[in-house]
Amino acid sequence: MWLKGFLDGISSTLAPPSGESTPAAVAPPAGHPVTIVWGSQTGTCETLGKKAAKILSGKGHIPTVLDMQQLTPEVIGKSERLLVITSTYGDGEPPDNAAAIHSSIHAEDALRFPALNYSVLALGDSSYPDFCKCGQDFDTRLAALGASRIAPLMECDVDYDDPFDQWVESVGSALAPA
Repeated sequence: MWLKGFLDGISSTLAPPSGESTPAAVAPPAGHPVTIVWGSQTGTCETLGKKAAKILSGKGHIPTVLDMQQLTPEVIGKSERLLVITSTYGDGEPPDNAAAIHSSIHAEDALRFPALNYSVLALGDSSYPDFCKCGQDFDTRLAALGASRIAPLMECDVDYDDPFDQWVESVGSALAPA
């Protein structure tokens, strides 16, 4: 009898009383689709892009990570949220895989992106005169083409871990559902 009473007590806390329905599970807040693009000579920005995707996915967002070589102005135009992670190569130039899109958006007749929300993480080495220039170029040009910054440009020197964490946190806060 004691065991039956014990089990009935447990059962009553798990199931609703007779005649009541079980409450529906509460769905987590819906996240946003986010396109994360990377430009890199060494692969560091690709790694950071994947890490950002994992973090944002954990917050409920739906990230897509693309090599900038796959990026066109039309793809940018269809994106509502774009995160650019790029290094600077040589004398302030874009990495090889980012050169074509860099050139396309800097053309006189470049598409405009009034519906785009973006942020840029720029990697560089402060011992060079054009520190983070490629990232600065993307940030400035996207704004000039009508896009809106959701988080400020973050420039990273050779030790990029803390600035990356700050940038992802800033982006995550900006993307949080209203």
